Formats: sequence, C-alpha cells, structure tokens
Amino acid sequence: MKRKVVLLGVFILCASLLLTGGKPKLIGEDEAKKAGLAFINQVFDGNETDATVELETHAGVRYIDGEYVATGEEQPVSTYVVSILEQKTGGYLYRAEVNAETGVAYYASRSSSLVPIMTPEQHQQFQNALPNGDWSKFDYLKLDKESKDFARDWITEKFDLDAKILGSTDGGSIVDNDGVQNSFYVVIRDGTIYYVNVAWPQLMVMDVAILNQTKPYEDEP
Repeated sequence: MKRKVVLLGVFILCASLLLTGGKPKLIGEDEAKKAGLAFINQVFDGNETDATVELETHAGVRYIDGEYVATGEEQPVSTYVVSILEQKTGGYLYRAEVNAETGVAYYASRSSSLVPIMTPEQHQQFQNALPNGDWSKFDYLKLDKESKDFARDWITEKFDLDAKILGSTDGGSIVDNDGVQNSFYVVIRDGTIYYVNVAWPQLMVMDVAILNQTKPYEDEP
C-alpha cells in the first residue's frame, strides 16, 4: 500500500504545479461538474447524472533542475473534485479531478468496492501466479504482461487515439489476497502521457489520468 500512496502523492504534486503570474480565472462549479461527469461516464462506461463538487487549492511549486522548489512567490493551484458518493457509507464510488482554469477533466477513479469478486477461473489464475501461497515467488511477469496488454488496448479504445503508442513503463503494484492493482504510464507518439491503474486478474481499470492536462511544470526562469 505504501508504494501506491507514494505514487498518488507524486501524481497530486504534478497536478499542483503552477506558472507564476496574475491570479487565474477559474471556471464555475456547473462547468466542472459537467466535465467531471462526462469523463467518469466515458472511462467507466457509466450513466451518472449528478455529483458533488468541491474546489481544492494547493500551494504552487517550481520544478527546477529536477527538484521541486517552493519560493513562496508561486500562485496557488485550484482543482475541482467531482465525486459520486455511496449513500449509505458516504464514501465515493467515482471521482474526477478537473483543471479549474481550463475546465479539462484529467483524472478519474472508482472505488475498490466496485471490483467484482473473482470468478472461479480468475481465482485459479491468481493461485497459479502465487505458487503455494509464497509471495516471494509471485509471477509478476504474467501480471505485468496481461495488465499492460489490457491497458494499452483500453486506452486506444477509450480515447480514440490519433497517434500510436510509443511505449509504457511500470508505475508500481499492490498485491494482496483479494487480487492485484498494477499501474502504468503509457506514452503516445503525440506526447500525451496516460496513467492507468488496473485490477488483476479481473482486468478492470481503477484509475486513469491524462498527465498533460494537469498544470504544467514551472520552468526555471
């Protein structure tokens, strides 16, 4: 779990980067809700029509010579969080993040409670990757290949790519007795970078982000 938390922290930090300058003009909540719902429904094949909207503000930072630097002069970064909540528990079923300046939804996730229980075939597949329950012998190669192949096909289908996939790299994984969540960064030839987190062996996308739609890195002056 620790690895996933670190990866999520890096992603949130990337979403918090801001160019210095005048105070930006932000879109309204209604526009953010529309964008967030549309993105959730697109990537998760949903038909959601309502959500809560919250504006979050993070401190801006600079990215200089490979380091994140806060000088105190950066403007704060604002992001709309669009959430669809589970009525009984109050936890989220789906959530999206929307760039509060551009109105572009760039991140969506769904609750792990939505991952289906393994079928008998999937359970056997999982056990085959975990010989005698020995985690030190877990078959990560099988996990990576099947998850990565699925993620590449899924991105191509969902986003109707105009350019071909250039390559992909591992983003870390979490393994427990209920299955695996395995993440990747997929780079497209037009420069777009996607982050995809896949539940295996169910092969369900849990998180997706278009990293190019977050706030850009602050270049060294």
